[in-house]
Amino acid sequence: MYNINRQNVFNYKSTLYIAKKLKTTQDENLNQVENYDTPKKYRFNVQAVNEDSEIREFGELANRMKVALITEKSKYIGKFYDFDKAYLETTPEGEIKNGANADYRIYSVRNQNTCIRIYLLKLVKED
Repeated sequence: MYNINRQNVFNYKSTLYIAKKLKTTQDENLNQVENYDTPKKYRFNVQAVNEDSEIREFGELANRMKVALITEKSKYIGKFYDFDKAYLETTPEGEIKNGANADYRIYSVRNQNTCIRIYLLKLVKED
């Protein structure tokens, strides 16, 4: 009666690119320059931070945060670290320097019993 594509109905994962933070270097004026690896594409369940405990923990930052839930813990453990950059609402296409187009950074990586929770903080773009 209804033609429902079950694959699309249960496709709750978002496309997310993550660029691993590399060693910080200095430019000719002795300014710190953050370097990032080439972003890699992933598919994770990404949601807004909305649990009471998370809102109490992060305070006002909770409004700028998302959380990625990774259920395949053994496959991804140790792959992501704080300060890696993430592309959730944008892509790395056309960027000259890795990490330039990123709209989030990894705020915290938490290994739990059966999954990994990655808290992402929205970056504020400088004009």
